[in-house]
Amino acid sequence: MKDLPMDVLRAFVTIVDRGGFTAAAEALNVTQPTISLQLKKLEKLVGCPVLERGYRKQRLTSEGTALLDYAKRILMLNDEAISYLVKPDIRGRLKIGIPHEFTMSILPGLVGSFSQVHPNIVIEIECELSKTLLSNPLDYDLVIALNDISQTSEGIHLRNEPLAWVGSLDYRLEEKKPVDVVAAPAPCIYRSHLQSALRHCSAGWNLRLTSTSYDAVCAAVRSGLGMTVLAHSVIPDGLREFSEKDGLQKLADVELRLHHNRSTASPAVNRFVEFTESRFVNQS
Repeated sequence: MKDLPMDVLRAFVTIVDRGGFTAAAEALNVTQPTISLQLKKLEKLVGCPVLERGYRKQRLTSEGTALLDYAKRILMLNDEAISYLVKPDIRGRLKIGIPHEFTMSILPGLVGSFSQVHPNIVIEIECELSKTLLSNPLDYDLVIALNDISQTSEGIHLRNEPLAWVGSLDYRLEEKKPVDVVAAPAPCIYRSHLQSALRHCSAGWNLRLTSTSYDAVCAAVRSGLGMTVLAHSVIPDGLREFSEKDGLQKLADVELRLHHNRSTASPAVNRFVEFTESRFVNQS
């Protein structure tokens, strides 16, 4: 029985997640030839190619697609085992700012797992709009927030988030009538994308309700009061996605990024950053 080395699997996953050999080498702090050798070693071990050659953007073979899922699960278990067993005595407090809508999709797995490994680090969570969090970075040790793509290179890229139009299950858009919308007040990254897209709507739009509460916005949309824009990953039950087929303009992706001050970061902050990067690379 053959064993798959962790460094080889990590190189493969990083190539796919980062979109190429050069980006993977930078992320893993190794040379590009090293990445190429690790991929060749992996393909020799499994007995088949895992990436198709001759394409500018990396494309998985059918075997590579299957292996990617296994590789991510293996790496996650490896990292969790190491984190659990090798427990540096890190103490301290972390104040983390995060948008309301990600408290259920990110916090349980991320913060829950981190706290089990580091019980001596006290975590304080504060929820706000992404743009509000980013405008007050000194108020937090770490900020996880949505950013417009190419607007900033600051922070650590965790993943891209497609934006989506959402409405109630029985909501119907009526031709030549203004679009009713529900949104958070400015500054809000969803609202700015919503307004930009609706500028092209000949019939115009009506703002029916505004709230900084993610739950309030979703409740209003669920009741049929209007439509809103959300990251695709946080669309709750009871709402459905709309698209260009419904006469709406396609929305751009945004980025989920982790921000912290590297120069003043405490050991607790640095450990949380490492833990978060590992979780997102292995789960994306």
